[in-house]
Amino acid sequence: MTFGIHLLGIFILLVLKVFVGICFKLIHPQQIVLPREIRKCNKTNALPCVRSGTSSPKEFKETELDLLDSESNVKCELVSKIIMAKDITDIVHAHGYLVHEHVVRTRDGYLLSIHHILKKGASDFVNRPVVYLHHGLLTNSELFVLGDTTSRCLPFRLIDEGYDVWLGNNRGNKYSQKHLKYSTKDNRFWDFSLDEFAIFDIPDTIDYILKITKQNELSYIGFSQGSSQAFAALSLNPDLNSKVNLFVGLSPAMIPKGLNNEICSYFTSSAPSMLFKLFGERSIVPSVVFWQRLFGPQLYEKVVDASLSFLFNWHIKNISTLQKFIGYPHMFSPTSVKLVVHWFQIIGSSRFQMYDECGCSGSKLVYVSGAAEKANRVAPFPTRNITTPMLLIFGQSDMLIDMDKLRAQVIAPMEVINVPGYEHMDTLWARDVESTVFDKVIKKLEIYTNKISKKRAINL
Repeated sequence: MTFGIHLLGIFILLVLKVFVGICFKLIHPQQIVLPREIRKCNKTNALPCVRSGTSSPKEFKETELDLLDSESNVKCELVSKIIMAKDITDIVHAHGYLVHEHVVRTRDGYLLSIHHILKKGASDFVNRPVVYLHHGLLTNSELFVLGDTTSRCLPFRLIDEGYDVWLGNNRGNKYSQKHLKYSTKDNRFWDFSLDEFAIFDIPDTIDYILKITKQNELSYIGFSQGSSQAFAALSLNPDLNSKVNLFVGLSPAMIPKGLNNEICSYFTSSAPSMLFKLFGERSIVPSVVFWQRLFGPQLYEKVVDASLSFLFNWHIKNISTLQKFIGYPHMFSPTSVKLVVHWFQIIGSSRFQMYDECGCSGSKLVYVSGAAEKANRVAPFPTRNITTPMLLIFGQSDMLIDMDKLRAQVIAPMEVINVPGYEHMDTLWARDVESTVFDKVIKKLEIYTNKISKKRAINL
């Protein structure tokens, strides 16, 4: 989700026009006009036709419009299952694949659920190249399997090409809210930022996957903050570079250019104590499911789009209405307020740095005076230590990516693809993502995993 799209939870109350719409919908519920692709479904493969404020599967009603052909019939059935899915297991099964859940115990006591995706009928994954995909800010592993067709989900494409695919999860999100000592009601559970992801979550997850698969190395694919976590982890753990043969960054956030709105930009220079008072010291966006149900799918989609335009001046023209209808409700997942504060610090300082604990003195006057950097110069993530080769794909219209600054911070072998007209989420969900992004990723993987051709795909 990715740094851009997921700040929605912070600023959702700032979109005042939406509140008026909510009140009207609650008082006068009316049937939502669903995307054209969905309205083609018939009674046999019914899709949800819901009313504002009621998106529970129990309240779904059938439509009676005819299908145009058998292909539409199959697609409508898939879309219906994804929309009504409660977790990644339902989503992966809808696409015709299997998922096995594993639990990684980090060295500081967090229990992370990660997902191993398999093709039905596959009996052996020994000696298959391993690919580990990691999500963005305020999302989870579901992000990669929300395409409106199976071929538009990168994990399934990789499995069909013969890869052993794993999806990771950050501490604190939907699938990783367990700790050996702390409950999620304890502030200490939520006391984490990018630092902990880099020191514990990413290295420990990679070590676990390599141990289970009995491999010496894997390929890493990160989306948005998932790329940031790789930059940070590879920079702080030199030995990790020998375990990652290729790092693919999709919309790779490192030092975002900033926010589109002056009011929101104010937060980037604010003292952490002020931000914690405003948002608390635990989870951010914990009630996302409530808001989804309150808004209803059509209004919720408009809220997300309006927020992206408000924050980042994105136009969301490359992603279909159907894709948003499927993806948006599953996309968001909790994380810590401290992590969001960390990103504000990075934007404010224009440095890819570790979390700033308010300086040595902790004086608020330092921030008021604008002299925070003179009082304390927090350590950067030493990204020049990275030796893992990279493929970075980003959109020319993505204001969260400053490729010039990124290039200046990294000296490892790097291929960069700048896609004209693409925005942040387009590297996962754009209409032409298969040819523009996925094909290039697979071609690069073949080089670094010594794959020769598609003949090494799974034998059914």
